[in-house]
Amino acid sequence: GINAEYGKQWYQRRVRGSVIFTSITMKFLILIALVGVTLALRNVALRKQSETQQSSDQSNGVSGRAVDGRTDGDYNHNSCTHTQKGGDWMVNLGRPVKVDHVIIHNRVDCCQERIDKAVVMLDTPKGPKVCGIVYFQRGRNVYKVDCLHKVPAVAVRIHQSRNDYLTLCEVEVMA
Repeated sequence: GINAEYGKQWYQRRVRGSVIFTSITMKFLILIALVGVTLALRNVALRKQSETQQSSDQSNGVSGRAVDGRTDGDYNHNSCTHTQKGGDWMVNLGRPVKVDHVIIHNRVDCCQERIDKAVVMLDTPKGPKVCGIVYFQRGRNVYKVDCLHKVPAVAVRIHQSRNDYLTLCEVEVMA
């Protein structure tokens, strides 16, 4: 009787301890996996100036400025693009990559509202997919657009859907 009861208690402590340990271990491994995925993302558009183009150049705001690695939002510091009204901008990624999100650094010296309703598109082998839309928020200079479609894209396009200028001070394509 005593040995059997002791054995039962020992077994229950060992099993419960293992379950708790396993639960903690699994949570830790899941956390590590999630952090690993986040850390694995990188800006696949960085320094691809020669792989960019836009519908027009306004005030010397050439397309390559959006991927030069400089997030300076002051247009006078030569780090922002500028198109005519209703403009488009794009970067060729060179190969299909699964885009997680796009970060857009807006102009800060004036005209911040021009970014409102800019549409971020992914060019995929199966055709264009909308990644998301930027909605202007006063006081906000950086916009993160999460792509719902985690599909391979060969290019990212940004289109000003309103009849306004498109100015991008940096575009980070995170994949």
